Amino acid sequence: MVLKLNLKLKKEQNQLLLLLFLVVVGLGWFGFNQLQKIKGDFLLLNNLIIKQSNKLNEISLEVEQLQKVNEEGLAKLEIELLSEKEKRFLAEEKQTAEKELAQKQFLNLEEKITEAEKNGLTNIVNQWGPYVVALECNFYLAGTKELFLQSSGSGLLTNWGENSVVVLTNKHIVTALSIGQDNLSNECTIKFPQKGTSVVSKNISVLSNVFDWGLITLDFPSDYVKALLQSPPRLCSTDPVLGDEVVILGYPGIGDQKNVTATEGIVAGFDEDYFITSAKVEKGNSGGAAISLKNNCYLGTPTFSRTGEIESLARILDVRVLK
Repeated sequence: MVLKLNLKLKKEQNQLLLLLFLVVVGLGWFGFNQLQKIKGDFLLLNNLIIKQSNKLNEISLEVEQLQKVNEEGLAKLEIELLSEKEKRFLAEEKQTAEKELAQKQFLNLEEKITEAEKNGLTNIVNQWGPYVVALECNFYLAGTKELFLQSSGSGLLTNWGENSVVVLTNKHIVTALSIGQDNLSNECTIKFPQKGTSVVSKNISVLSNVFDWGLITLDFPSDYVKALLQSPPRLCSTDPVLGDEVVILGYPGIGDQKNVTATEGIVAGFDEDYFITSAKVEKGNSGGAAISLKNNCYLGTPTFSRTGEIESLARILDVRVLK
């Protein structure tokens, strides 16, 4: 009985051991398969990591190349910018130098023009000065020959007609208009201050009842006067335009009594047979000469001025009225 029991226990023990062996073998097989699977997954993951690493390396190389290209491009761009900046600086420097040169040339030209204008004015004054004379006219009472009026002014020595030598002046100088009378002066002394000589004439007349023209005829002109009139004053034949420069020559009472006085101005307007000028015309300038600087010719005779709020504007009687 006991033996049978032992044999039964031994058999059950062997079966248990066999079952345990089978369980261990099964677990080992399962573990091996799982291990192989894990190993396969690991290898797959490792390959993926390697591929990603290679791709990252490629991207890194591309980034490095791009960075290198960008650095070279930036360096080249910087060089180009510096070169452009230098070119611009040189261009600005050249422009500044050209501007300074042009300004210097302009100033030199302006100085030359100013000097030429001065020389031109000087030449005109020297040319016309001898023809402009100072006048002093006397008025005597009839019968007593007592001097009751004396007037003074300026005149222009010129030819009249074919043979006459005259001084062209204002009517109000050779008549007693200043005291409301129209009688002529008895005699006028014609002075040539630059020459230091004078001559008296009693041959006096007026040219018009409308215009301020007077005439003094020299019956016996001197050799000096004859020599001057070998080249008589040239009369202007064309109209001046607004802004033309003029010079007034005469012997005003406040001026130099030994040399002709010149005042400059422009043609500032027109008033029928008169030119309006900005040149100063003082007492004594009346009857003198208004000369066009542009054409170097005799425009007419300064006659009178109208005083405004700022300054006087003189009138020049157009010489072509005489024609």
